[in-house]
Amino acid sequence: MERISLTRAGALLAGVLLALSGTIASAEGPAPVKIVGSLDLSGPASVLGQQSLAGVQFAIDSLNQRGGVLGQRVTFDKQDNGTNPQRAISQANALVEAGASLLLSPISSGSTIAVSKMVSARLKVPMCVAVSAAEEITMKDYQPYVFSMAPTTYMLMRALTARLAKQPYRRYALLVPDYAGGRSAAARFKAFLKEMNPQAQIVVEEYPKLGALDYTASINKILAVKPDYVWAQVFGADLVTFSKQANAVGFFKQINNHFMTVVDGDTLKMLGENAPIGTEGYQYAPFNYLGKTPQAQQFVLQFKFSTGDYPSDWASVAYDCVMTWAQAVNAAKSTRPDAVMRAIETGTFDTLRGKVRFGQYDHEAEVPVYFGKVVKGDQYGRAVLDIDEVVPASVTRPPKPVVEEARK
Repeated sequence: MERISLTRAGALLAGVLLALSGTIASAEGPAPVKIVGSLDLSGPASVLGQQSLAGVQFAIDSLNQRGGVLGQRVTFDKQDNGTNPQRAISQANALVEAGASLLLSPISSGSTIAVSKMVSARLKVPMCVAVSAAEEITMKDYQPYVFSMAPTTYMLMRALTARLAKQPYRRYALLVPDYAGGRSAAARFKAFLKEMNPQAQIVVEEYPKLGALDYTASINKILAVKPDYVWAQVFGADLVTFSKQANAVGFFKQINNHFMTVVDGDTLKMLGENAPIGTEGYQYAPFNYLGKTPQAQQFVLQFKFSTGDYPSDWASVAYDCVMTWAQAVNAAKSTRPDAVMRAIETGTFDTLRGKVRFGQYDHEAEVPVYFGKVVKGDQYGRAVLDIDEVVPASVTRPPKPVVEEARK
């Protein structure tokens, strides 16, 4: 019998091992589909980032319980950018280059714009925006691989100023954090207010640092001019800090509760006894309102059962991001970026806020804006926004000529 050389025996063994590894891989099933994200899990926007993460994880668990997407399990890789745009770019870049079918945007608008241009557009990976509201994301700085489930500053301010224009207020004070989304919102607020209420005037504008610890100077400046109404864009942990300091000097009483800012369920819980009862607010996806509708009731109940708490707006919209992408993948029968984005442009998607379509020229979801007054909400163990008006996207969406003008 011919003797087999050690070299040949090694080659044969390598071949057997290779075949076995293929058999084992096949038995384990197809490779998972990966979602990645550089999220604001620390820093000024960490409250929103942590809540978004909870929504993403709940969505992925829900998908995998149903068999994943296209028969493939879904996984999630994340990193904490500390609300730092440069860190968000480098993290998102590394995560996508390691393989990803969906990139979730950061929380801060500045970071989202940077990651959209430097990572999603360059590497041609779909990116879903759940929280960042700066209109530049889908207007001036639009790129074809981004899609947004959050109402933009254009949409929010259009709805907000239309609501305020019905009231007799003339002298307005502004309190807006100094970052991309805040400045964008302030510019639109002033433009729309001038259009809808030409008699109105801005008597003071305050732009504290995002993550500010002391609002005393801003509070005193606003009270000194005695405005008819105060519009703020203070949110999350910043709203908690501001409200404590405002309540200490009777700020809300002095302005007759003529105050409005963006709120969410988790922040209202953190506010506790400092919640500005009687003031107005607007939300992306209020759990206490959505939970009354068939499409969201089950989600709210299951989320609370799973996590022990009600979903904040940020958790709900992040959930919508993942589930909408999954519907687009199933419709396209592929995770290929161009196929998924075509499905986003042409499909109708089931979300917690009802059936949603996306604009073909901006990939902005046709989502509503919710308004109401802050009430105690004893049945929920926290203050909530008692919704009294839901403004549909048909009223707030920027028309195509406006979007095209912004891109010049």
